[in-house]
Amino acid sequence: MVKVNLDPNDVELAYTIAQKRFIGNLRMNKGFSYGYDKNLKNQLYDGFLGALGEVSWAKWTNSYHNSSYTDNLQRYEDSDFQDNIEIRTQNKKAYNFLLIRPGEKKGKYILIIKNDDKDFNFNIVGSFIFNDDLPPEKLSNFGYDHRPAAYKIELNELTPLEDNERQDKF
Repeated sequence: MVKVNLDPNDVELAYTIAQKRFIGNLRMNKGFSYGYDKNLKNQLYDGFLGALGEVSWAKWTNSYHNSSYTDNLQRYEDSDFQDNIEIRTQNKKAYNFLLIRPGEKKGKYILIIKNDDKDFNFNIVGSFIFNDDLPPEKLSNFGYDHRPAAYKIELNELTPLEDNERQDKF
C-alpha cells in the first residue's frame, strides 16, 4: 500500500477540478450516473473526494491530469489517466472494496482510500485489471434496488502497487 499526503496546493487543485466538473454538469443538466440520487451536499463532497483521489494518483506517479475531460465540451469519454487508468476513491470504512459496473471502461482500476476526516492522507491500495466482464456471481446491487448491479472486488483481489508505477523516482 502506498501512502500519499496532499498539501494545500494539491487540495486546491482537487477542489478546482471538482468545482469545474460540477458546474459543467449543471450546464449540461447532467448528474451522477447509475441511479445516484444523493442530495446536493453529498454530490459536492463525492465529486471532491473523487478529485482528491485523482490528484493523489497524479502526485504519486508524477503524471499529467486532464481532469477526465475528453474535450472542451466536458464529455467523459477518456480514462482518468493515460494508459486506461481509472481512479476510484472512497472514505475509509470498516469494509472497503472496489466497485466496477458491467460495461464500464476497460482498463486498470486503482482503489484509493482517504484515511480520516481531518487530514488529506490517502492510501493507494492496489489495482485491478478490468478487460472482460466478470462472473455473474460477483454482481450485486448491495441492497439498492434503484441502482444497477456492480462487480464487487475484495481488497485481497487487488494487485499491490510497486514503486515502478511512478514516472520518476523522486
